[in-house]
Formats: sequence, C-alpha cells, structure tokens
Amino acid sequence: MNIDWINTAPKTVAYDYMTADEDVDTIEFFTERFEREFGVSDGDDIGGLIVYSDSCVYDYENFCGWVK
Repeated sequence: MNIDWINTAPKTVAYDYMTADEDVDTIEFFTERFEREFGVSDGDDIGGLIVYSDSCVYDYENFCGWVK
C-alpha cells in the first residue's frame, strides 16, 4: 500500500485535544471511535499507524487520521 500522501495531506480527524475517562485505554478508545466514524475495521498495524486501505490511515500514537 502506498500511504506517502499522508505526509502532505491535512488530517481528516484529530482527537488529540480530547480526553477519555481515566479508566479507559485511550489508544483503544480513540481507535474504535475512528473505526466507527469512518466505517473501517481490520486494518494493518504497521507500528504507530493502522492502514485500513490506500485511502484511510489512523495514527494511534498521535490520535489523528487521514481519509481521502
């Protein structure tokens, strides 16, 4: 998959300003939210990024994502 476009594309979503309940796994919480909002699942975790397709990527370390 070619996801080089995310280096110059604006983020589609940014959750970095939000907070989750202290009892919640923040990475899992916001990853699941991204998947629900954009109707994706079963992406490939390549270390810091989950690639769902050539046009949908989520950065779970920085809580943001790109969707073409």
